[in-house]
Amino acid sequence: MEPIRRQKIHEQVLESLRGKILSGELAVGQRLPAERDLAARFGVSRVSVREAIHILVLCGMLEVRKGAGGGTFVSEAYDKPLETGILNLLRGGSVTLGHLFALRLLLEPPAAAAAAERARTDGAGPLEDVIARARRCADDPEALREANLEFHRQMVARAGNPLQSVLCEVVIRILVESLRGRPSHATSRRVLAFHERILAAILAGDPAEAEQQVKADLQHLKESYEALGVAVHLGGGQGRSPSLSRRRQT
Repeated sequence: MEPIRRQKIHEQVLESLRGKILSGELAVGQRLPAERDLAARFGVSRVSVREAIHILVLCGMLEVRKGAGGGTFVSEAYDKPLETGILNLLRGGSVTLGHLFALRLLLEPPAAAAAAERARTDGAGPLEDVIARARRCADDPEALREANLEFHRQMVARAGNPLQSVLCEVVIRILVESLRGRPSHATSRRVLAFHERILAAILAGDPAEAEQQVKADLQHLKESYEALGVAVHLGGGQGRSPSLSRRRQT
């Protein structure tokens, strides 16, 4: 019979807070009481409360805001550990920019096919709204770029698989960070043209064509990254992934 492992004090606090967050007793955006108040409520030291909060911040369930109106707030950035893990793999050289695009190819073309199937009965309202917004802001580089990103998010969401959406969001976020300081308006306009073709295939209820157009869109994006010589920016400039030239050797 295996010995029963006794939880450390901070782990008990952690599990209690986690349970309250997941049950909704502590709502997203809600501010937690001060450390001293939590310590008194749980009957533990402030150090134990601080350790529990630190772990929940790393898990994306809490966030600490500085300045006036700051404090510790309930969050739902549950994909934060996944993003951190991928960034660490990039720093260590196990994962490259090419791998990120390969993952998008696994996630997004099937999502487009699913969206086309769904459009036969439910239409594609959210995607049409995003394209309409992108057309309206076509002369605004930042707004157009954000609309293009939202198109991919909404397209994957139409597949109805939350895990697919989380993985796609994490990869997109890392790739967006890699373009920091050198966005290309011309590329964004070409991407919009691809999105219009993807939407047309989805509205036509043509899964195969929707998949093919997404593949063409992602290939174009990958080539654009290569042309810009983009390497992934990590942790506010603390490190970089292997360069694209090195990636070709893997």
